[in-house]
Amino acid sequence: MKYIRRNEKAVSPVIATILMVAITVVLAAVLYVMVSGLIGTGTTGAPTAEMITTPTSDGYELELAAPSRQESLNAYKVSVLKDGTPWGAPAVVKNGEVLTATTGEKLNFTDLTSDTKLTGGDFFTLEVLESGAQYEVILLWAANDNKITSETMNVP
Repeated sequence: MKYIRRNEKAVSPVIATILMVAITVVLAAVLYVMVSGLIGTGTTGAPTAEMITTPTSDGYELELAAPSRQESLNAYKVSVLKDGTPWGAPAVVKNGEVLTATTGEKLNFTDLTSDTKLTGGDFFTLEVLESGAQYEVILLWAANDNKITSETMNVP
């Protein structure tokens, strides 16, 4: 005749507790990864900025005002259109001469604080302009070439 044991335990209480804690930690880690991927840090998109245009003796000065955050100059590109036609491919913003048209017009950038970041007070100068032409300076976010801001000038 067989003997049947009735109070047989499958797993000891210590092992059961360790398993429950391990499962809880794994689920919490998976949930954290899912949520952090959805929320993100909020700084991956393009910043915002404005340009204030001032006529000068030989062109225009376009001062950058109120950038939403400071980013490295190489995170930006700039493009210039003359009467709707681009001077060429957008160029990465750098201190000094940025773009020169085949007809001699120039776009320069001055990093006022020399910190290699785009900050309020930094400015572009558009020089050697053709009389009667329309120029548009467009500041782009280099990661995706999305327009941040632009300014249009009609040369008298």
